[in-house]
Amino acid sequence: MEIAPEMKSDPETDTFARSCQHWSQEGRAGMEAFYRLANIDYQLLAEQIDWGKVFHELGQRSRSEVRLLDVACGSGQFPAALLKYCGLEKCQNLTVKYSLLDPSEFSIRTARQRLISPFEPSEEYLCTVQQFDPPASQYAVVWATHALYCVPQCELEVAVDQMLAALEPAGLGFIAHASQQSHYVRFHDLYLQSLRSDNAAPFSTGEQIIEVLQAKVGTAALQRWTIDYEGTLDLQDRETAERYLQRCLFDDTISLDRMLADQPMGEYLQSCIDNTSGTWRFPQKASLVFFGEVGRSIGDYRRR
Repeated sequence: MEIAPEMKSDPETDTFARSCQHWSQEGRAGMEAFYRLANIDYQLLAEQIDWGKVFHELGQRSRSEVRLLDVACGSGQFPAALLKYCGLEKCQNLTVKYSLLDPSEFSIRTARQRLISPFEPSEEYLCTVQQFDPPASQYAVVWATHALYCVPQCELEVAVDQMLAALEPAGLGFIAHASQQSHYVRFHDLYLQSLRSDNAAPFSTGEQIIEVLQAKVGTAALQRWTIDYEGTLDLQDRETAERYLQRCLFDDTISLDRMLADQPMGEYLQSCIDNTSGTWRFPQKASLVFFGEVGRSIGDYRRR
């Protein structure tokens, strides 16, 4: 991964630096194994809302062209899920100018390759959201889907400020992020307890992000709910399980056997084993929060 800033070796940047090592061509195998389970994250987000109706109405306001900013775009899983599950090809005469923001050139290149009509690649920003300088021309849609885990808690306010500054007041802001009770956050916390003694930063949580948003715009300006689900995998597929769990930690130096042996990680992982069905079952709880004028009325578009 190529990173815009020079990273320092300290607790606040260590977690981010580890993630950067995985968002690269060298980390592709782990990424692909991770998304064998994690694709469900994006499918469920796509199925929550009638996104075709959202984009159709936004397109009518802007004469069929909608400007969108994907914050920490990763490998483009969310737009790919929207194209697969939401029938966006039915949105005739709609163009979504899709801008990509990420500190990884690999991520931007990979995400851009997944954009097909009505998504049309637009601006690219090789930086973190904290470093982002929003353009004068704002976006009708700004979202970050499972994207802000490595933003330190002390920088969440800056990250939210930049997203709000980039969003048209009449537009749609959307953040989807794992809660404190989710496997992603819990497992990383246990990893820090078990195997790290350097005070590396924990992942940010959905609760922390919502708290910052509420302080910025007020509770009445937000719509929010949570979704509960599981990522599942055959117990016999140890290679995929190991790569998936390594990716959850951004650490491919720790084997599955060591994860199971170390405590409290091992006890938690044992609780994720369902011997009856012969599967791993990783419990997830995602916080969804919407803001902006369209975000406040998102209940009108809700499907699930």
